[in-house]
Amino acid sequence: MTITLPADIHSHSEYSVDGEYTVKKMCASAQSCGLAVYAVTDHYDVSEYASDYADLDASLAKSLRDTLVEKDRYRGEIQILTGIELGQPLENRRKAEAVLRDHAFDFVLGAMHNPPGRPDFYYYDPDNAEYHLDTELENYFLALLSTVRWGLFDSAAHLTYPFRYILRHHEEYPFSKWDDHLEAIVKALSEKGLAMEINVSGIRKTPSHVMPEARWVRRFRELGGECLTFGADAHSPQYVGAGIPEAMGIAVEAGFSHVCYFVEREPRFIPLSAYML
Repeated sequence: MTITLPADIHSHSEYSVDGEYTVKKMCASAQSCGLAVYAVTDHYDVSEYASDYADLDASLAKSLRDTLVEKDRYRGEIQILTGIELGQPLENRRKAEAVLRDHAFDFVLGAMHNPPGRPDFYYYDPDNAEYHLDTELENYFLALLSTVRWGLFDSAAHLTYPFRYILRHHEEYPFSKWDDHLEAIVKALSEKGLAMEINVSGIRKTPSHVMPEARWVRRFRELGGECLTFGADAHSPQYVGAGIPEAMGIAVEAGFSHVCYFVEREPRFIPLSAYML
């Protein structure tokens, strides 16, 4: 198989609560679509309302086991990485840090899907009169900044995650009102030497939305950010690698010459010029 795409290091298998396909099928798709590097990053959310982690721990162990099998299967054809999407880590910092200590990941995505103690923005309902969107967003971005300052992950996933679901109901929402918060978050990522993800899952939706928007990728570079990762955030084989060419274009326009991936938590770089038409 000809290698035509540099990397897609955000995806989910049946071991994520919102996934249903085997690691084997996801990795086979990564190989067939011509990726050089691919990571399985199944969800591990440590939200405060999760009181029993037995199922999460069992699923994580199976995800890592199956990924290692596929890593051996495709050795020399595609580099497959063991990973995790660690959600809301500061809602149970002790558990989050224990998971990182107890497993030998190649790659750790840090993610926020909800404000502390609140529902995932996936469930946003504009008709709920008791739901105050601005308060939810304020608390979300403050918690995300705290998570970046904690910094025990490799790349920050989908920084503008809530916007994806707000757009479903409010195409004209003034997202710029949160620019000061995002400026602080992007600056903190750069200062700590952490990576930022271009998450292209939103371009498969209507209206299209890359997370974060291209202007924040440019700002990250202006602030000295060096590590950029790409993620299709696929939950099914057909979407593995989808949107990565668009991520490459955004990266180059922002001033990046390389995309980053991680092996044993250490950054590696792939020149984008080798994959640009």
